[in-house]
Amino acid sequence: MRNTLKDKWFEVTNFFLGAALAWGAIMFSQHANSAANAVIVGTAIACFSVIGLWRYTAWAEWSNLILGGWAVAAPFTLGFGEVQAAVLVHLFIGLCVVTIATIQLQKRWSRRTRSLASQ
Repeated sequence: MRNTLKDKWFEVTNFFLGAALAWGAIMFSQHANSAANAVIVGTAIACFSVIGLWRYTAWAEWSNLILGGWAVAAPFTLGFGEVQAAVLVHLFIGLCVVTIATIQLQKRWSRRTRSLASQ
């Protein structure tokens, strides 16, 4: 997938979602696991999105897909399911990141198969 202007909004959106997750850790700082996870995962999502803005690579999207999935699973895996704000933020941002990464990977796959079919 070429990194065109119309495709960059995915990366910009993921960057802001990652930054929101990292900065949202302040909101639920009373629970150390949720705050640490939010900072680490949010920062990683934002960094992979910057890499995607600089040069599109499929591994950056796969990384965001995995990180978004982890953000969804983390409240239940790390045991901060009782902190409602942390759960909602992790679920919302995680699902958004997974959706965007899936759309980008699907677009890449469909372009690749179309180019192979035209040969």
